[in-house]
Amino acid sequence: MSPLDYLYESINCQLEALNPDDIDSQFILRYIRASAPPNTKVEKILKISRANDDERFNERNVGNRYLLWHGLLVEPLCAKGTGKQFGRGIYTADEFGKSLAYCSGVKKNGNESCCMLLCEVALGNTHMVTDKTSSDYRAQLDTSKYQSRTAHGSSIPDPRYTIIRDSGVRMPLGEIITCKNAQHLAHVCTHNEYIIADSSQIVIRYIVQFVR
Repeated sequence: MSPLDYLYESINCQLEALNPDDIDSQFILRYIRASAPPNTKVEKILKISRANDDERFNERNVGNRYLLWHGLLVEPLCAKGTGKQFGRGIYTADEFGKSLAYCSGVKKNGNESCCMLLCEVALGNTHMVTDKTSSDYRAQLDTSKYQSRTAHGSSIPDPRYTIIRDSGVRMPLGEIITCKNAQHLAHVCTHNEYIIADSSQIVIRYIVQFVR
């Protein structure tokens, strides 16, 4: 067995390059274009399947599932948490452009080659943060009541174009608009952020390789 084959088998996952004409690719590309800078060029979309991920995810049996972005920067997804602004946890976003700020890659010839994760996230009953003056927006999530925390931004994907795939997972494909929800007028951030404390509520579905 070659060293590369050994390494591939040792990470115990399957990677499948999607055809650009596949329906999955088309939806993902639309999701990216809704908020990506003009200089973003997608090179490859890989579908990923890791051993035991689905079993672990399904055992939690948490609903309200979305495909959300997670940038690859310093801490890996398996780390205890990737942010602190709204409490410790794994942070995801419904805008490619938001998670782009948390990506770093290999620079060559004036460009940077990066990767972004597109994850299925089970939000369940989410704690809505709409006011930064609230005393509990940075507190540890009360997991006896909630499975996630959502910080509402002033710029959001147009909710009219959120689709539900056959699996039941939602994809926010709308162009970015100003939030006009009367309940969210005191926005706590510029873009929506979704935070989970339990890593069993998130599964990596795709890796997007791109150049900027």
